[in-house]
Amino acid sequence: MEQLDPKVLSVFLNKTWIHFGETKEHDLTHGGGSGYSITDIFKKYSLSYIVKRSFARVFGKKQSKLSDKQANELYQQTNFEGFNYKKGDKLPFDDNSINFIYSEHFFEHLFLDEASALLKECYRILTPHGVIRTCVPDADLRTYLPPEPVGFPDTKLAFDHPSKHKTRWSVYSFEEVLKFNGYKPVSLYYCDKFGKHFSIDPIEVKQQYEGSTDQEMILSLSCVQRLNSLIIDGVKTL
Repeated sequence: MEQLDPKVLSVFLNKTWIHFGETKEHDLTHGGGSGYSITDIFKKYSLSYIVKRSFARVFGKKQSKLSDKQANELYQQTNFEGFNYKKGDKLPFDDNSINFIYSEHFFEHLFLDEASALLKECYRILTPHGVIRTCVPDADLRTYLPPEPVGFPDTKLAFDHPSKHKTRWSVYSFEEVLKFNGYKPVSLYYCDKFGKHFSIDPIEVKQQYEGSTDQEMILSLSCVQRLNSLIIDGVKTL
């Protein structure tokens, strides 16, 4: 069961953020074009948005040791709305209106075409020099853990089940799909094809974010729960 570190959770638990995610009653089966839940999008001062899977899972009745009362108290610290997205949908934000998007362990649950379509839609809503920060399993190249098993998390699950990892990402594939959709990739945490593990603090490459607003968030990894992941930024080019 996923649990957010209190320091990570504290980034999100306040009323300056709007949280869009799956409700506790959300049916986790997928089919018939019902779409995938983007389990968290946070908005700060009408500028910063975060796409993140784990928050609602922590508080879901069936997936948490929290009582209903405790879960409701935590939800009340955010502005929460149910939200669902499928390929072809437009995110409910204006062009060039968002300066930061964060996604943790979500894009591996999409097929490649769906991931590319969502990245393209995120590009649309980002401001010039805006940043999308993605955190996914480094499925095949990681050397700090064994490679992710094929069929993760369970080979018995249907191929289109929401829990299924449908795309196996590496630094090379994620950089390419970012470039395909117009972004400048900035890779932070990753393993290369020679087995070397890189961990780069955003502040070490702050020149890559010149012109970006919300620098406090962009130059920090305070919102990342799982640092043992592939972490790549995409910077919107002009």
